[in-house]
Amino acid sequence: MKVVFLGNNMRITCLLFCAVVLSVRVIAQPFSYVYIQGDKTTPFYVKLGGKMQPRYGKNYCIISELRPGPLNIEILFQQHEFLPEQFTIQIPENGSRGFLLDKQGGVFALYDLRTKKYLMPGKQEK
Repeated sequence: MKVVFLGNNMRITCLLFCAVVLSVRVIAQPFSYVYIQGDKTTPFYVKLGGKMQPRYGKNYCIISELRPGPLNIEILFQQHEFLPEQFTIQIPENGSRGFLLDKQGGVFALYDLRTKKYLMPGKQEK
């Protein structure tokens, strides 16, 4: 078995190559995502642009590969237990948003984990 050691120039070249590849990957993916967590008792679905989003769990949803700007979603509930609710969320550039789906004043609202405020259905974020 022969052990080969890289010289300093080769190490620097490898490190620079890795840095370039990682930075290009970050630049090439300008998407954001939204995470919505529900309570443990009320399963929900998310509809985006008239299409149901895949549901990986009953109590959470991740919507990925989003462009910046307003996003209109509809929250629907299993077995039509509650009326559907519509929300408009502002999507940041290359970032994420996190919400808790919570009953507030007789309707379901999205509690923004970043701003610590409720986004009520039918209202647009400022």
